[in-house]
This record gives sequence, structure tokens and C-alpha cells, in this order.
Amino acid sequence: MDYKTLRKNYRLYIRSAALLAMLLIICIGFVVRDTLLQTAALLLVLAGLFLFIQLLKKSYTNKCNTLLHVDLDLAFWQQYLQLNKNVKNAILQIDIKLTSVAYSFMMGDFDTVIKEAREALSQKDCPQKYKNFFESYLIRSIVLTDPDLSRGELEGRLNELTITDSILAEKTRKVCLALYDLTIAHQNNDYFEDLSNDFKYQQLEMIYYQALNATLKGDQHRANDLFHKLISEDESLYIVRRAKQYLNKHKELLEGKNEEIDL
Repeated sequence: MDYKTLRKNYRLYIRSAALLAMLLIICIGFVVRDTLLQTAALLLVLAGLFLFIQLLKKSYTNKCNTLLHVDLDLAFWQQYLQLNKNVKNAILQIDIKLTSVAYSFMMGDFDTVIKEAREALSQKDCPQKYKNFFESYLIRSIVLTDPDLSRGELEGRLNELTITDSILAEKTRKVCLALYDLTIAHQNNDYFEDLSNDFKYQQLEMIYYQALNATLKGDQHRANDLFHKLISEDESLYIVRRAKQYLNKHKELLEGKNEEIDL
């Protein structure tokens, strides 16, 4: 299901429920004469309406999260961002900004991630729970775009992070150090080996960095197997493009056309 249809159905159900509640309230006014019973019936209808809306909202949110993160429906991501880009609510604006940053990160547009994350972090009214994620995306993007970054500089940046969620802060630190080892220092790092995640992009990301780790350990057979798991995915994803580039270069290397493979 595309996002436009899902949102349309959600709004239709909300309006239908509100209309039904109004009709029930009108009927109660005509049928029930006792004031106390009218009040009780009115409260019952309003409570039922409130409960239905909350359940519907939860179902809608869960469906969106499933399509965005569990299924990684990129067309859904694009529609979600496009149709919500002009939201008026301040919190929803920040939420859409974070979703946009996450999308750019998956696409490998790290310059945009850095720019938008810094803009969000400069907003005084940005809630801390959002700042935590913006900071995490920012520092990871810096590692993936600066091949001249030294380990000392990275350690310094990590020490300056203001992420208040201790779990996310620790995860961000470990991820950044692993990314540094695998992509800049070209040293093996087992951080991604034993991870698990319900979200598809994170699953693909783990496979990609496991493949890099296998390459650095000299286990070319395992590396190729892991890279081949990625190439059937959407090529707009950064890690899929990188996996294909690696396999193509490895093929050329075997044919004697390249001297080394750039990780």
C-alpha cells in the first residue's frame, strides 16, 4: 500500500467515526429524555470515539513504521516525505526533518545529512530526543565522508557528543569507531558481526560491514557471499551501490585489470 492511500483511508475512518458519533448524540437527544441518562450516554459515546481514534492512530503509526523501517519501502519513504513536507505542527516538522535525514543517509547523501542535521541541532526548540538522533547521524556521516579523519580527531568529536540517551550514545560511539576501522584505517573490526535488528536497512548495513570485515581478514569467499546478498536490493541505497562496485572491481582484479580494491 502506498502512503497516500494509507493516509487517505486513515482520515476517512476518522471522519466516519466522528460523523457516527454525532448521529448517535443526536439520536440520544431525541430518544432519551432523562438528563442524567443523556449525560451518561453522551460520555459513553465520546469515550468510545476517543478510544477508537487512539486505536486507529496506533494502527496507522505501526503500519507506517512497518513500511518505512521493517519493509524498507523506498517509494513509501518518498511519498511520506513529499506529502508531509509542509506540515504546520512544529514537532511534526522536526519529525519529518529527521525522517529526511535518515533517508539521505540511506541514499549515501552524507553532505545533505551533515547540513540538515546541523541546521536541526541549531534550533533551540528542537527536543533533546530528536537532537540525540541528529547528532548520531551527523557524526556517522562525518566518518563516512572524511578519509583524512584521524582516530584522535574522532575520539575528540565523540567525547563532545551531547546525546543524553546512554544506550544510543554508546551505540553511536561503537558504530563510529567500527566505521573508522573498516573504512578509513582499513583494519578489521568485529562490531557488526553479532548484531541483530528488526529494521531492514540496518540488516543490510550489517551485512555490508560484515563483508568489509571479511575482506580485511582475507576471507574473500565469505566477503563475496555477503556482498552478493546485497546486490539484489534497490541500487539507490548507498551500501548496495558500494557492494556492486566492490564486486565489479574484484572481478576486474581477477582478470588482471586492477591492482587493488578500494574499500
